[in-house]
Amino acid sequence: MKQLLLFPLLSIGVLPATHPSSLEKNISSQHAAQPTSSKTTAIEFGPQQDAGNSKMQAAVFKAQEYCRAELKDFEFDIHYSIVSAVVYFSGANFKNVEKGNITSSSLQSIKSKMDRCVPGSLVIFDEVKVKGPDNTIRTIQGLSLVLY
Repeated sequence: MKQLLLFPLLSIGVLPATHPSSLEKNISSQHAAQPTSSKTTAIEFGPQQDAGNSKMQAAVFKAQEYCRAELKDFEFDIHYSIVSAVVYFSGANFKNVEKGNITSSSLQSIKSKMDRCVPGSLVIFDEVKVKGPDNTIRTIQGLSLVLY
């Protein structure tokens, strides 16, 4: 008997907290980061192995308050909550690589470093741990953002 195991790809996205109900409607299927409409700044990030570094406007990145892990191209409604992540900041406006930690979906703990980001900064979300509906904590692939 053959068994099919599905291992969904998880990705992490940085989303604004202003219009959470409208975010579900504006999801784009592109693999690169892009605004989903002219009225919102919701951004979706695809898997890194397909897109390499994602690009985002520095002003849009600095306005974000939360991040979210979501399943890419998955038909079922399964929610993953972010448990922790290590965030590295480098490039423009950073002399050395600076490290920050988040312990939930809130970006408040790294807000001071986010405010220093300008075009040319590089932000890397690494060691992203998420908790799924089965209460298992998994480490998923991170995200690299090049700000412009």
